[in-house]
Amino acid sequence: TRRDTLTEAARGYRVRIFTVKEELPFAGHPTLGTAAVIRRFVSENQRVGTVRLDENAGMVPVEFDDLEGTGEALYGEMTQPMAELGRFHARELVAPALGLGEWDISPDLAPQTVSTGMPCCVVPLRGVDQLKAVRLNAAKEAEALRATGAMFLYAIAREADGEWQARMQFYGGEDPATGSAAGCATAYLVGNGVEPPDKKIHFRQGMMIDRPSDIFGRAKLNDGKVSEVRVAGCTVFVARGRLFLERFT
Repeated sequence: TRRDTLTEAARGYRVRIFTVKEELPFAGHPTLGTAAVIRRFVSENQRVGTVRLDENAGMVPVEFDDLEGTGEALYGEMTQPMAELGRFHARELVAPALGLGEWDISPDLAPQTVSTGMPCCVVPLRGVDQLKAVRLNAAKEAEALRATGAMFLYAIAREADGEWQARMQFYGGEDPATGSAAGCATAYLVGNGVEPPDKKIHFRQGMMIDRPSDIFGRAKLNDGKVSEVRVAGCTVFVARGRLFLERFT
């Protein structure tokens, strides 16, 4: 429900996000897509630069840049809620959940629970070959999530300088792009000194399911703490419809 103009101006558009199983405090895909729809169809000014969303995890501003993207693509960058870098975890706890051995996880980096609105366990792997081998084990995943306090596992592997591949498997399927987890991965990489602050980090996801997606993250580092985690990508309008609700008594 849209609130009055003064409330919307002060607090942003109220947004709630649901999967087929649960409500999420925050998610990247719905945030960027919802902001794009508001900008085009709801906002009085379709050229507005920033759309502010009031989500369960907090305020999420989304800035749009008409100079980036092509055709119908609309490039937006969200500033995610405050980054929190939590505990590191043993490789032998997390690896079986991904159908891997502990030696498949990076020898230099450990899995860590990170949140930028929704907690994910970021799992750095040795390389893309290990990423391709990921096969989620539901029973081991449930055990790992309980132990890590994360909602999902996000596996990443370096491709080149500033470029990473990523995979997110959950609910028996695979997500081609996960903006919230990419924000966690951005905070992880900057917070652990793997990538420098303010550098645009390129995440490629969905490669293994022939639905390639490009996500871009960057973050600041102030007094050793990660801040201003930004995640960006393009949205494309593919359909428009109407929803009719009927009340049955």
